Amino acid sequence: MVFVDIFIIIGVTLVMGVAAYVKGIIGFGSSLIAIPLISAFLLPPSDTRAIVVTINLMLNLYLFIRADTFNMDGIKTFIPLIASVLVASILGGFFLGSFDNQAFNVVLGSLLIVTALNKLLNLSISIQHPKRYFIPVGLLGGALNTLVGAGSVPVLIFLGFTNLNKEDFRTTIILFLLVLNIGSLSSFMLNQVYDYRLLAVALIIMPVLLIVSQLGIRSKESINDALFQKLVSIFILIIGINTIFQLI
Repeated sequence: MVFVDIFIIIGVTLVMGVAAYVKGIIGFGSSLIAIPLISAFLLPPSDTRAIVVTINLMLNLYLFIRADTFNMDGIKTFIPLIASVLVASILGGFFLGSFDNQAFNVVLGSLLIVTALNKLLNLSISIQHPKRYFIPVGLLGGALNTLVGAGSVPVLIFLGFTNLNKEDFRTTIILFLLVLNIGSLSSFMLNQVYDYRLLAVALIIMPVLLIVSQLGIRSKESINDALFQKLVSIFILIIGINTIFQLI
């Protein structure tokens, strides 16, 4: 049992380390790389989404503490989105009992494919009057975060297709992600589907992830960003297809 625990800690650290490094370079992809690989080789889907949400919450809390200031006007703009994502992330836990491994793989794989195609095709869509979609998008993101652990992805894709002031959302993103992951983690605990040993694993590997993420940020200048993003997107697309159809 001790050997298995050590093996899992090492494996999760390696996968999350690679994911953190990639995110440090291109700013996305950590959960989309980590979740399918961990659930395929190391942990069951239920534990995978729980540990990824735990690690993301710790990282968001760290960034929140280090944040200098928040633009309150910018935050007010996104209150409906933040509130709806919190509600959905908590309520999503009530569907975990009927959300089996097959559903997990199909939803996660579809999310991976959509994200990869969005990056590869460099889609340019302009969503008019985006604020009217805040609540449904927030509900979708919150539910997906609790069910598969990657609910921020559709929300960030949506915001990328809007003409909203990106600077306002940059000041809000840390708070948004913090609320999102607090809601999901609370939902796991309320529905008694959280293994507290995962908290210990997250605490052990968190310092490593912070260091690796900083290394990724420092590596940006020496890497062809456009090419690297395409390679990562192709990798995510392949993982997404495999996650749905279990080819490997």
